[in-house]
Amino acid sequence: MRRATILRIVLILMICSISQQIAAEEKSQAFGSPEDVSFLSTLDGTPQRFVILLPENFDENVPHDVMIALHGHGSDRWQFITEKRPECQAARDIALRRNTIFISPDYRAKTSWMGPAAEADMLQIMDELNGRFRIHRVVVSGGSMGATAALLFAARHPDCVDGIVALNGTANLIEYPNFLDAIAESYGGTKDLKPEMYRERSAELFPERLTMPVAATTGGNDTIVPPESTLRLMAALKTQGTPALGVHKPDGGHETNYKDATDAFEFVFDQFDAKDAVGAAPVLKQWDKAITVVCLGDSVTGVYYHTGGLRAYPELLELALRHVHPEASIRVINAGISGHTTTEGLLRLENDVLLHRPTLVTISFGLNDMTRVPPEQFRANLEQLIDRCHAKNSLVVLCTPNAVMNTDSRPIIRLAEYCDIIRDVGVNKAVPVCDQSAVGQRLKQRAPWTWRLLMSDEIHPNMDGHKRMAEELCRTISGSPISLDAIPPPSALMKTKSQIAAGVPIKVLAMEPIAAMIESIMHQQYPGSKIEVTTWHVEKKTLAQLELDAKNMVRQMKPDLVVLAIPTTTDTDTDEQRVHSISWIMNLSLSFGRQEWDCFVVHPRVIEPSADVSQSRMIRRLVCAQHLALIERKADDPSTAEVIVKKWFESQ
Repeated sequence: MRRATILRIVLILMICSISQQIAAEEKSQAFGSPEDVSFLSTLDGTPQRFVILLPENFDENVPHDVMIALHGHGSDRWQFITEKRPECQAARDIALRRNTIFISPDYRAKTSWMGPAAEADMLQIMDELNGRFRIHRVVVSGGSMGATAALLFAARHPDCVDGIVALNGTANLIEYPNFLDAIAESYGGTKDLKPEMYRERSAELFPERLTMPVAATTGGNDTIVPPESTLRLMAALKTQGTPALGVHKPDGGHETNYKDATDAFEFVFDQFDAKDAVGAAPVLKQWDKAITVVCLGDSVTGVYYHTGGLRAYPELLELALRHVHPEASIRVINAGISGHTTTEGLLRLENDVLLHRPTLVTISFGLNDMTRVPPEQFRANLEQLIDRCHAKNSLVVLCTPNAVMNTDSRPIIRLAEYCDIIRDVGVNKAVPVCDQSAVGQRLKQRAPWTWRLLMSDEIHPNMDGHKRMAEELCRTISGSPISLDAIPPPSALMKTKSQIAAGVPIKVLAMEPIAAMIESIMHQQYPGSKIEVTTWHVEKKTLAQLELDAKNMVRQMKPDLVVLAIPTTTDTDTDEQRVHSISWIMNLSLSFGRQEWDCFVVHPRVIEPSADVSQSRMIRRLVCAQHLALIERKADDPSTAEVIVKKWFESQ
C-alpha cells in the first residue's frame, strides 16, 4: 500500500514536471509584435501593405523559410495575423513551430482574386523580403480566395514557390460561378471579354508546373467555392508524381478544421524535411588533421576591386569552414587570376595548386572559357584538371560560374551550355558540383532586384555576392549551412596608418565637401603627419560624370587614401542607372587587384541630414555590399559632418 502511494506521488510529480516543461516551451515559442509594412508599388506607384510576424529571438543572419498567408474574399492582411478561426490559427502555429517568417499581404483588395496588380505586388514583396532576410524556401498558402490565389500564383510563377497550402479554394476560374463582378474588376474584364486572363489563372490547366509539394482541403457541400476543380487538380498532381495531399470532407462545407489545416501545412514542411534528409553528403568527412583547400579560377575567384580588394569567396570560405569546424586546422589558398580559362588553369596547376599538396581543390572556370575555349575543349580541360588533382590524392569540387547579366559577349544561353558541361563532367567523373549558377539563377528569378544588388558589374559579384558563394561552397564541402552576413569590412585605414607610422606623406583624394575638412581632422588624429589633399569636385556633376572622374583620375594618381562622398542626385532616370554608376564610382576608386590604397565612404546624410531617403538607403546598401567602410549619421544626431567624421577617425 505504502509502495503504491509512493509510486503514485512519483507519477504525479513526473506529470507535473512534463506539463511545466511543455508550458515553458509553449511560452517560449511566440511571435514578436506584428510589423505593418508599407511600400510603393513599382507597377503603378500606389501605396500597398503587408504584415510581418517574426519569431521572438529571430536571427536575421540565419536562412529561414517564409510562409505567405493570403486572406479570403472580403478580408484583408490582418485576417491571418489576428483571427482565431481554425485555418488562421493553424497557419500561425505551424509557422511558429517551424520557425518561419510569417507574411500576410493585402494583395490589392478585399476582392483581389490575385489579379495582375496583386500578382505584381506579390513578386515585389518577395523581392523585398529576399533583400531584407536570408530566405530559404517559400510556402504560399491561403483560404478560399486566398487558396485560389496561392494555386494560381504558384502555377504562374513556379520558380518562386517551394510549397502550396490551399484551404477551400478553386483551381479553375473559367468555370467558377461566384463573385464574378469582383473578379472582373480585378482582372479588367469578364470571362467573355478576357478569356485568356481567366485561363492563365486556372491552376488546374497547368498541373505540370506544380512540381512542389501541394496540400489542399475541400468540402463536398461547399457552395461558395465548389471543390470539383481542386479535386481534379490534386488527382492530376498525384498521377504525375507531385507530392500532394488532398483532404476532402464529403459532408464538409466552406471551412477547414484545425486538425486538417495543421495536417496540410505539416505535409508540406515534412516534404521539405524528407528532401533535406537525402541531401548530398559532405565532401570532407574528416576534420581531425590539417586541411588545405586551393581555389583555382578566374577573376571571380581572385581578389580584385569588385569585392574591395582585400578578399573574395576563398578567403570567406576559410572563415566559414573554421566556424563550422573550429577544432580543425584549415587553410584556404586563393589561386584565381583575372582573364584565365581552363587552359591557363592547366598551365599553372602544378605551381599554383598542387605544390601546396591540397586536401581539396575547387575549380571554377567558364566565364572566360565561353568566350574563347570551344565546348569540347572546355570539357577535356576540366577532365584533365580533375585527373591531375586525383593523381596527387587531392579531392575535387567543380563549381559552376555565378549567375550573370545577359550581354553580347557573354549571353546567358551560352553560359548555360558551359554550366551543363561542368555538371556532366561532375557526374561522369563522380566529382561533386557546387552549382553556384543554379543558386544564383534561383534568386534572380525570385528576387531580381535583390540579386542585382549582389553584382558589382555584369558578371562579377560584389562582396555580398561572394558571401553567398562562400556559403554555398562551405555547404558543399562540409554539409553545414552557414551565414556570413555578419562579417564586417576590414579595417579602413591599414595603408594610411602604416604610411603615417613610417613618416611618409599621405596623398589623399577626397570628394567635396569632405576635402575641406579632412586635412585638419587627420592632423588632429595624427599629429605631425604630412597630409596632401587633392579635392575631387562633385558640385553640379552627374553620377555618370563622377564615374568618368573615377576612371580618369584615381588609378593614375595612386593615392594613399580615397574618401568618397557620393551625393544623392536627380540626374538618373532609373534605379539601374543609379546602381551602375555608384558601383563603378567605387570600383574605379580602388586599385585593380589587391588593395594598394585605403578607401572609405561618407554617407550622404552625414553631409545633408535631409538627403533623399531612397537614394541614401541605396548608397548604404551598395557601399556595404562592396565591403567598404561607411561613415554614417546616427539617428537624431545633430552633429556637423566634421564632428561625425572626426569621431569616426578617433574610433579607428
